[in-house]
Parts: sequence; C-alpha cells; structure tokens
Amino acid sequence: MMVNTQAIVLARIKYNDTDAVVKTYTAHTGFTVFFVRNFFKGRQARLKKALYQPNALLELTFDFKNKGQLEHIKEARIQYHYKNINRDFDKLNISSFLREILLESLKNEQIDPDLFQYIFSQFVALDQSDFQPDFHLIFLLKLTRYLGFFPDLQTKGLYFDLFNARFTDQIPLHPYLNSEEAFLFKSFSGMIFATEKEKKINRKERKLLIDILLRYYQQHLPQFKIPKSVKILNQIYE
Repeated sequence: MMVNTQAIVLARIKYNDTDAVVKTYTAHTGFTVFFVRNFFKGRQARLKKALYQPNALLELTFDFKNKGQLEHIKEARIQYHYKNINRDFDKLNISSFLREILLESLKNEQIDPDLFQYIFSQFVALDQSDFQPDFHLIFLLKLTRYLGFFPDLQTKGLYFDLFNARFTDQIPLHPYLNSEEAFLFKSFSGMIFATEKEKKINRKERKLLIDILLRYYQQHLPQFKIPKSVKILNQIYE
C-alpha cells in the first residue's frame, strides 16, 4: 500500500559502513522503521544526513508492507524547517530530551493521528515561541492523555498511586508519591489546565517534577528507560 504521510524522526542508527536505520513515528502508520541505503557513502549521503536529522519533521512516501520488517522510503522531503531549535542551546536540549522520551514511549504505538498532530504541533511551537523552561514538563503531562494514563485529578488524597493514576488517603501498595510530591504534582497539573495564568515553578520543583513524571511513565510503559539527557537538563536548571 503506497502511503504519503507526515513523520517525525526519532533516531537514526548506523547499520553498516554505508547504510542506516531510521526510526520514525508517522501520522498514517504509527511507529515505523526504515532502511536507508547509501546513508554514509554515495553522492546523496550528505543530503540524507541533513534530511534525516533527529527531530526532523518530514513528509514521506513509501510502499507500506507492514510485515514486521524494515520499510523503504521512496521519497522524503522536509515538512517544516526549524528556525531556532538547532541554534538555541536550551531548545536543543529540551527537544533532545523529548525525542528520547518519544522513542521510548512510541515504540509500540500504532496509528493515532491525534497523537501525531500533538507531537508535530508541539515541536513547531517549541521552535517558534519564546523559550519556556517548563515546556518539557507540560509536554510530558499532556502526552499522557494520548498514551492512556492521564492522572485522575478529580480524586482526592495525600498520596498519588502511580500505578492506578489516582490520589488516595491510604498508602498504596503500588509505587506512589508521598504527600509533598503528590501536592506538587496535583498543583502543577491543575495549573496547566486552569484558565488563569500559569504559576511559575522554581528550580527545585522543576527538578522534582521531572523525576515524578519519569517515575510515572515507568509505571505505565513496559521497559521504559530513563533518558540520559535528563542529567543535562538537571544541570542546566540547577
């Protein structure tokens, strides 16, 4: 089946001395992995390296076999040209962190146009808007709505059950947030979806929220690995 779809590049991996594997998430085929010939050698090698940059927002045309094997791209073009991300140190680090999160989160995801559109629009927003130090936290929390484990903010309690995604007054049997963490998590979640202007959080709270959200993801996504780039983020915002 010939497919023409938008895609975001999540990773490119060296396959051998000349070829590469490119991992993507697309609007029409979900998580899709491609084999790209002559990626490192040949007349078009430089063009391919520039085209398949991590985080690149592309338009791809390919014959989708859907047989659990590597797909082959027929045509590829840039859908959106980044203007600031690759030149802004903070935005570049945020985008790298989010890409690692997406690579871990989407590796089993099927077709979900709404999920793709959310990701696409957020990377465009990161590029076009003034830098916001809480951008990645908001992105991760809103992403849980599409992944199926958005927290139940209507429940009440001192603790937050990470597994059942709800607040409770009884200490859960599953991994949970203590009262201080639960209060911060609920307050931050409420800020994002409230109509009033969002409250700013300090560096200590931001670092704790990153840890909370990553622990939350680990409870709901099998074999989720903590991105290495989180250490860079924590150093930046110390």
